[in-house]
Amino acid sequence: MKSINHILDASTPFEIVKYYLSSYSKLIDIYKFGWGSSLIDPEFQKKKDFCDTNDIIPVLGGTMFEYYYYNDKLLTFKEYLKSHNLKWVELSRGTIDISDKEYYELVAEYSKDFNVMSEIGRKNDNNLPLLTSKDWLEQSLCSLNAGAKIIILESRESGKAGIANEDGTLKKDILNHVLSEIDLNSILFEAPTKKIQSYLINNYGSEVNLGNINLQNILPVHALRKKLRSDTLI
Repeated sequence: MKSINHILDASTPFEIVKYYLSSYSKLIDIYKFGWGSSLIDPEFQKKKDFCDTNDIIPVLGGTMFEYYYYNDKLLTFKEYLKSHNLKWVELSRGTIDISDKEYYELVAEYSKDFNVMSEIGRKNDNNLPLLTSKDWLEQSLCSLNAGAKIIILESRESGKAGIANEDGTLKKDILNHVLSEIDLNSILFEAPTKKIQSYLINNYGSEVNLGNINLQNILPVHALRKKLRSDTLI
């Protein structure tokens, strides 16, 4: 399976997006419109259409799903996805609390109409119990069993939350526990920083799936994969 490069759109103007996607479309697999930005970005449709033209999967960030869930408008959310002909959807509960039972039911429901990416982990703990390595594994397995195509391991756009510590290093005990039972190809690691990208490539191979990559960093990340930078050379 080809490795996934998952780009996070951080309010990049369409003309810049167009040039990057035209030049590097073969290196980009998924293009995420983060933070519900599709609702306020006047150039969203142009970007989405350009992704379609270049065989890049457009997807909305998980916070968009949480926004509609929190406002009790999930039917509107599903209509929005279909109206924009979006084939993939990211579901998450990184900000709001959704019970396990309801969340996996939603994963199963959305899997009937879409390819689901289920994000595991929280953006912050909000006074909730810390997720243990066992929790990360169980939530990943349950998401896949409910129909998710890919699980996303949270680290935010900062690379300092979820599977990452505040200093940007990874929580190796969690990674090792999750990978003890889940195929590497089923996991997308949020890896916005060179520190995380390098660690994952050095420890799990050049084909590891990397997410939340900055658009301007797509070529530097490809160089890491090809062992052309000192961080992954040896």
